[in-house]
Amino acid sequence: MTHPADTFVYDAAKIIAYQADRRFDYNTQLSAPEYNLLDVIRLWLGTLFGNETTANLIGWLLLGFFVLVVGWVIFFVYKKRPGLFFREKRKPLACEIEEEDIYRIDFEKELAAALAGDDFRLAVRMLYLQTLRLAADRQWIDWQIYKTPTEYVLELKPAGRKTLFRDFTNHFLEVRYGNFRATRELFDAMCRLQGELRKGGDDETER
Repeated sequence: MTHPADTFVYDAAKIIAYQADRRFDYNTQLSAPEYNLLDVIRLWLGTLFGNETTANLIGWLLLGFFVLVVGWVIFFVYKKRPGLFFREKRKPLACEIEEEDIYRIDFEKELAAALAGDDFRLAVRMLYLQTLRLAADRQWIDWQIYKTPTEYVLELKPAGRKTLFRDFTNHFLEVRYGNFRATRELFDAMCRLQGELRKGGDDETER
């Protein structure tokens, strides 16, 4: 017994037409709609109050309250830790001094004011800068506003003064950058070292 021939013919044009027809796009009917958080809140409020306008209003109020809470938290953190929001200024390295023109400072006046106020930290700093002025005037160092204390120790002339100047500089660095407490005793010790440096300038030959 013979069977009738299969007369099914693949019609590509019809298939394309069916695919373009939204009535045959069953996947969109099966997939759930996408909602954002605000839509979910509005739907929940609409179900709760049964009034879409009221639900929308309350939704916007809740959103505004949320924004206020977040803003308050950010403000609170900013007040406690402002460094989290702004880049802090670079602290001086342990080998730097602030840029300051030693030829424009009245050292006698500044030292007298610092000692009168028991501000030995400032007195130590002024004494160091005054000693740089002394060394520069005697051409022991080539003073430049950008140089570091370590550079001055290395280049100091005459060589016989280097140990005194290194000890003197280390006292300054300890107070200025090492969080050492500046005291009257420390200041007096630096004054004695400065006195030894002064005496050395008159009887030693520059090299």
